Amino acid sequence: MSATLQPFATYAETCGLSSPAGGSELARSTSLEPRASRDARSVASKLASTSDPAAYTTLSAPTPWRAGCYDIGVDVRVDTTYRQRANHYGTTAQTIEELHRGSSAGLPARTSQLSTLSSQPTASPCIAVFFPSYVYAESVLRALEHDGSVLRATLQPRLPDLAAQAAWVEENLALSDALFLVLGSSFAESIDLLGGRVSHAMVVGPALPEVNAVQKAKLAANSGLGRDAAFRRVYQVPGLQKVNQALGRLVRAPGQHAKVLLHCRRFADPSYAALLARDYQFGREIASTADLREWLSGAAS
Repeated sequence: MSATLQPFATYAETCGLSSPAGGSELARSTSLEPRASRDARSVASKLASTSDPAAYTTLSAPTPWRAGCYDIGVDVRVDTTYRQRANHYGTTAQTIEELHRGSSAGLPARTSQLSTLSSQPTASPCIAVFFPSYVYAESVLRALEHDGSVLRATLQPRLPDLAAQAAWVEENLALSDALFLVLGSSFAESIDLLGGRVSHAMVVGPALPEVNAVQKAKLAANSGLGRDAAFRRVYQVPGLQKVNQALGRLVRAPGQHAKVLLHCRRFADPSYAALLARDYQFGREIASTADLREWLSGAAS
């Protein structure tokens, strides 16, 4: 069970599953029949209708309360590919400053709104910035220092214990202006403390796997799919799954909202955008600092 198994056909194939029709997706009915019995019978019926023992069916539970809870901006000013990212460290640092100012400016209204919902956590002006690696995050920290920034940015420590990680998040939501988190780490995938606590976030690049001998071997093993399909399977799918996992931590209950900046022009490329969860696919294009400030000053969609 997961919210980030898409694309289903690719995931199923890696698990040894297949379906002549590419798998079938079963949406939960809105009838008054008890959900558990209805869903179990529907799944059983789907599986019984095929003679393929490796066929699969997906069961998707609708979450209508998530509609409109993400306000997405796609920053096409920067290129975060390995060869180009160093040219944009300064812009990334300045963008983080702008994002924090936007978060702080909107805090009173958000806090007032959330206070009417007793189950909601207290909002914080602290922002979350997700990086593909520690090295990248450290480089942007240095860029902030070089620019004389007074922003209190804190990079996640390498803590193996989940309880210690949660304690670190709690402490720094109160003491820091920006949490620098690494995509693919347990901070981005397992910590459920950011929902309703962080209203503004930024994803610095699509977190493609490092180019190394292992990834090259995977490309070679998938060469029969064709160059573009192999690249999608080996690099794009795992990278965008990390992004989906991280952004899913920001909205965990009805009434929570998040303004998210996807900070790389690749997020505007259809081959990357199509791998984002539907909630994150449709955003405003940010082509200038003026666009960024206008987007930040507007109300969440």
